[in-house]
Amino acid sequence: MERIKTGILGFDVMVAGGLPKNRTVLVSGHCGSGKTIFASQFIHQGIKNNEPGVYVTFEQGREKLFEDAKSIGIDLALMEKKNQVKVIGGPVGRIKKFKLRTEAKAEDLIEEIREVIKETQAKRVVIDSINLFAMLFSEEAERRNSVAQLIAMLEDAHCTSLLTCEVPEDSRQISWYGFEDFVVDGVLFLHRTNTRGNYERAVSIIKMRGTDHDQKMRAMQIKNKGIIVYDQEPDFIRR
Repeated sequence: MERIKTGILGFDVMVAGGLPKNRTVLVSGHCGSGKTIFASQFIHQGIKNNEPGVYVTFEQGREKLFEDAKSIGIDLALMEKKNQVKVIGGPVGRIKKFKLRTEAKAEDLIEEIREVIKETQAKRVVIDSINLFAMLFSEEAERRNSVAQLIAMLEDAHCTSLLTCEVPEDSRQISWYGFEDFVVDGVLFLHRTNTRGNYERAVSIIKMRGTDHDQKMRAMQIKNKGIIVYDQEPDFIRR
Protein backbone atom coordinates (compact mmCIF):
# COMPACT_ATOMS: atom_id res chain seq x y z
CA MET A 1 0.00 0.00 0.00
CA GLU A 2 1.29 3.45 -0.93
CA ARG A 3 1.72 5.84 1.99
CA ILE A 4 1.35 9.61 2.29
CA LYS A 5 3.67 11.42 4.70
CA THR A 6 1.85 13.89 6.94
CA GLY A 7 4.76 16.17 7.79
CA ILE A 8 3.97 15.73 11.51
CA LEU A 9 7.23 14.83 13.25
CA GLY A 10 6.81 11.49 15.03
CA PHE A 11 3.28 10.79 13.79
CA ASP A 12 3.81 8.69 10.66
CA VAL A 13 5.31 5.81 12.64
CA MET A 14 1.89 5.48 14.29
CA VAL A 15 0.40 4.52 10.91
CA ALA A 16 3.16 2.23 9.59
CA GLY A 17 4.91 5.01 7.68
CA GLY A 18 2.10 7.34 6.62
CA LEU A 19 -1.60 7.64 5.83
CA PRO A 20 -2.96 5.23 3.21
CA LYS A 21 -3.05 7.04 -0.13
CA ASN A 22 -6.38 8.31 -1.51
CA ARG A 23 -8.19 7.82 1.80
CA THR A 24 -10.26 10.30 3.81
CA VAL A 25 -9.27 10.87 7.43
CA LEU A 26 -11.12 12.79 10.16
CA VAL A 27 -8.98 14.86 12.55
CA SER A 28 -11.19 15.51 15.58
CA GLY A 29 -10.59 17.41 18.79
CA HIS A 30 -11.79 20.14 21.10
CA CYS A 31 -11.25 23.83 20.41
CA GLY A 32 -7.54 24.66 20.44
CA SER A 33 -6.32 21.09 20.15
CA GLY A 34 -4.25 21.75 17.00
CA LYS A 35 -6.50 20.53 14.17
CA THR A 36 -5.80 23.43 11.79
CA ILE A 37 -2.06 23.23 12.50
CA PHE A 38 -2.13 19.49 11.73
CA ALA A 39 -3.98 20.20 8.47
CA SER A 40 -1.59 23.00 7.47
CA GLN A 41 1.45 20.76 8.01
CA PHE A 42 -0.21 18.02 5.97
CA ILE A 43 -0.72 20.42 3.04
CA HIS A 44 2.81 21.80 3.41
CA GLN A 45 4.34 18.31 3.31
CA GLY A 46 2.46 17.65 0.09
CA ILE A 47 3.88 20.77 -1.50
CA LYS A 48 7.40 19.67 -0.50
CA ASN A 49 6.63 16.33 -2.21
CA ASN A 50 5.39 18.11 -5.36
CA GLU A 51 1.77 17.18 -4.54
CA PRO A 52 -0.49 20.23 -5.07
CA GLY A 53 -3.12 20.88 -2.43
CA VAL A 54 -6.52 22.47 -1.90
CA TYR A 55 -7.42 23.96 1.47
CA VAL A 56 -11.14 24.63 2.00
CA THR A 57 -11.76 26.76 5.08
CA PHE A 58 -15.09 27.34 6.80
CA GLU A 59 -13.46 28.44 10.06
CA GLN A 60 -11.88 31.76 9.11
CA GLY A 61 -10.94 34.07 6.26
CA ARG A 62 -7.96 33.44 4.02
CA GLU A 63 -5.79 36.16 5.56
CA LYS A 64 -6.21 34.81 9.11
CA LEU A 65 -5.40 31.31 7.89
CA PHE A 66 -2.27 32.63 6.16
CA GLU A 67 -1.19 34.44 9.35
CA ASP A 68 -1.73 31.37 11.54
CA ALA A 69 0.19 29.10 9.15
CA LYS A 70 3.04 31.59 8.90
CA SER A 71 3.41 31.54 12.71
CA ILE A 72 4.70 27.94 12.37
CA GLY A 73 6.84 28.70 9.33
CA ILE A 74 4.36 27.76 6.57
CA ASP A 75 3.87 30.51 3.98
CA LEU A 76 0.59 29.44 2.37
CA ALA A 77 0.18 32.82 0.66
CA LEU A 78 3.50 32.44 -1.18
CA MET A 79 2.69 28.82 -2.04
CA GLU A 80 -0.63 29.91 -3.50
CA LYS A 81 1.15 32.51 -5.65
CA LYS A 82 3.33 29.68 -6.96
CA ASN A 83 0.18 27.64 -7.76
CA GLN A 84 1.19 24.94 -5.29
CA VAL A 85 -1.94 25.28 -3.20
CA LYS A 86 -5.38 26.86 -3.60
CA VAL A 87 -7.22 28.21 -0.57
CA ILE A 88 -10.98 28.69 -0.93
CA GLY A 89 -13.92 29.38 1.35
CA GLY A 90 -14.24 31.71 4.31
CA PRO A 91 -16.21 32.04 7.56
CA VAL A 92 -19.26 29.78 7.52
CA GLY A 93 -21.68 32.65 8.20
CA ARG A 94 -20.61 34.41 5.03
CA ILE A 95 -20.93 31.22 2.98
CA LYS A 96 -24.35 30.46 4.47
CA LYS A 97 -25.61 33.92 3.44
CA PHE A 98 -24.35 33.30 -0.10
CA LYS A 99 -25.95 29.84 -0.12
CA LEU A 100 -29.33 31.24 0.93
CA ARG A 101 -29.16 34.15 -1.49
CA THR A 102 -28.27 31.99 -4.46
CA GLU A 103 -30.32 28.96 -3.33
CA ALA A 104 -27.21 26.84 -3.77
CA LYS A 105 -27.50 23.16 -2.94
CA ALA A 106 -24.95 20.70 -1.57
CA GLU A 107 -24.21 19.53 -5.10
CA ASP A 108 -23.31 23.11 -6.14
CA LEU A 109 -20.85 23.61 -3.29
CA ILE A 110 -19.28 20.18 -3.81
CA GLU A 111 -19.01 20.78 -7.55
CA GLU A 112 -17.14 24.03 -6.90
CA ILE A 113 -14.61 22.16 -4.74
CA ARG A 114 -14.32 19.43 -7.37
CA GLU A 115 -13.57 22.01 -10.08
CA VAL A 116 -10.80 23.57 -7.98
CA ILE A 117 -9.29 20.12 -7.36
CA LYS A 118 -9.39 19.42 -11.10
CA GLU A 119 -7.95 22.82 -11.99
CA THR A 120 -5.05 22.50 -9.54
CA GLN A 121 -4.56 18.73 -10.08
CA ALA A 122 -4.57 18.46 -6.30
CA LYS A 123 -3.36 15.32 -4.56
CA ARG A 124 -4.14 16.52 -1.03
CA VAL A 125 -7.29 18.23 0.23
CA VAL A 126 -8.22 19.73 3.60
CA ILE A 127 -11.79 20.54 4.66
CA ASP A 128 -11.58 22.73 7.76
CA SER A 129 -13.99 21.92 9.28
CA ILE A 130 -16.47 19.25 8.21
CA ASN A 131 -18.90 20.12 11.02
CA LEU A 132 -19.13 23.71 9.76
CA PHE A 133 -19.67 22.43 6.22
CA ALA A 134 -22.53 20.29 7.55
CA MET A 135 -23.88 23.30 9.46
CA LEU A 136 -24.75 24.92 6.13
CA PHE A 137 -27.68 22.52 5.93
CA SER A 138 -30.63 22.68 8.31
CA GLU A 139 -32.02 19.15 8.15
CA GLU A 140 -30.23 16.13 9.63
CA ALA A 141 -30.77 14.00 6.52
CA GLU A 142 -29.41 16.80 4.33
CA ARG A 143 -26.33 17.10 6.53
CA ARG A 144 -25.62 13.38 6.30
CA ASN A 145 -26.16 13.31 2.54
CA SER A 146 -24.00 16.37 1.92
CA VAL A 147 -21.08 14.94 3.92
CA ALA A 148 -21.42 11.56 2.17
CA GLN A 149 -21.49 13.26 -1.25
CA LEU A 150 -18.42 15.35 -0.41
CA ILE A 151 -16.43 12.29 0.70
CA ALA A 152 -17.49 10.36 -2.40
CA MET A 153 -16.30 13.24 -4.60
CA LEU A 154 -12.91 13.36 -2.82
CA GLU A 155 -12.48 9.61 -3.33
CA ASP A 156 -13.44 9.87 -7.00
CA ALA A 157 -10.86 12.65 -7.38
CA HIS A 158 -8.17 10.28 -6.00
CA CYS A 159 -7.17 12.70 -3.26
CA THR A 160 -5.81 11.99 0.19
CA SER A 161 -8.00 14.19 2.36
CA LEU A 162 -8.12 15.47 5.94
CA LEU A 163 -11.43 16.65 7.36
CA THR A 164 -11.03 18.54 10.62
CA CYS A 165 -13.90 18.24 13.09
CA GLU A 166 -14.50 20.15 16.30
CA VAL A 167 -16.04 18.29 19.22
CA PRO A 168 -18.15 20.07 21.87
CA GLU A 169 -16.09 20.64 25.00
CA ASP A 170 -18.25 18.54 27.34
CA SER A 171 -19.07 15.81 24.81
CA ARG A 172 -17.71 12.27 24.84
CA GLN A 173 -18.35 11.97 21.09
CA ILE A 174 -15.51 11.99 18.59
CA SER A 175 -17.39 14.17 16.08
CA TRP A 176 -19.81 17.10 16.26
CA TYR A 177 -22.96 15.50 14.89
CA GLY A 178 -22.07 11.93 15.79
CA PHE A 179 -22.03 10.51 12.25
CA GLU A 180 -18.93 12.04 10.63
CA ASP A 181 -16.59 9.39 12.08
CA PHE A 182 -18.60 6.57 10.51
CA VAL A 183 -18.24 7.72 6.88
CA VAL A 184 -14.45 8.20 6.74
CA ASP A 185 -11.58 5.73 6.40
CA GLY A 186 -9.69 6.92 9.45
CA VAL A 187 -10.20 8.93 12.63
CA LEU A 188 -7.51 10.73 14.63
CA PHE A 189 -8.30 12.46 17.91
CA LEU A 190 -6.23 15.34 19.25
CA HIS A 191 -6.55 15.51 23.04
CA ARG A 192 -6.10 18.67 25.13
CA THR A 193 -6.30 18.10 28.89
CA ASN A 194 -5.95 20.71 31.63
CA THR A 195 -3.79 19.20 34.36
CA ARG A 196 -3.18 21.41 37.40
CA GLY A 197 -3.42 24.55 35.28
CA ASN A 198 -1.26 23.29 32.40
CA TYR A 199 -2.51 21.90 29.11
CA GLU A 200 -1.19 18.51 28.08
CA ARG A 201 -1.69 17.27 24.55
CA ALA A 202 -1.86 13.85 22.96
CA VAL A 203 -2.98 12.11 19.78
CA SER A 204 -4.71 8.77 19.35
CA ILE A 205 -5.82 6.82 16.29
CA ILE A 206 -9.41 5.68 16.73
CA LYS A 207 -9.52 3.79 13.42
CA MET A 208 -7.56 3.54 10.19
CA ARG A 209 -8.86 1.21 7.52
CA GLY A 210 -6.36 -0.63 5.37
CA THR A 211 -3.35 -0.45 7.67
CA ASP A 212 -2.00 -1.41 11.05
CA HIS A 213 -1.77 1.47 13.46
CA ASP A 214 -0.63 2.33 16.96
CA GLN A 215 -3.24 1.41 19.56
CA LYS A 216 -1.83 3.71 22.25
CA MET A 217 -2.31 7.40 22.91
CA ARG A 218 0.91 9.32 22.27
CA ALA A 219 2.12 12.55 23.85
CA MET A 220 2.07 15.59 21.57
CA GLN A 221 3.24 19.19 21.73
CA ILE A 222 2.75 22.25 19.53
CA LYS A 223 6.07 24.01 19.03
CA ASN A 224 7.06 27.04 16.94
CA LYS A 225 7.50 24.79 13.88
CA GLY A 226 4.28 22.85 14.41
CA ILE A 227 3.21 19.59 16.01
CA ILE A 228 5.62 17.01 17.40
CA VAL A 229 4.44 13.53 18.48
CA TYR A 230 6.50 11.58 21.00
CA ASP A 231 7.00 7.85 21.38
CA GLN A 232 5.51 7.79 24.87
CA GLU A 233 2.13 7.92 26.52
CA PRO A 234 1.14 11.35 27.88
CA ASP A 235 1.75 12.08 31.55
CA PHE A 236 -1.97 12.39 32.34
CA ILE A 237 -2.41 8.73 31.32
CA ARG A 238 0.53 7.48 33.39
CA ARG A 239 -0.51 9.27 36.59
